[in-house]
Amino acid sequence: DGPISVEWEDAGMDRLVGAPEALEFVRRLAFDAPSASFDAAFSTKD
Repeated sequence: DGPISVEWEDAGMDRLVGAPEALEFVRRLAFDAPSASFDAAFSTKD
């Protein structure tokens, strides 16, 4: 449950290339789309 953080360790890769590639990869995995944004996922008071 909660957000997913995608990181890559290629300092030579432009983020405008790497981010869409990472997003495409993650969307192919068996994860359901999150119901809240990253920050909202941590703002609950349980």
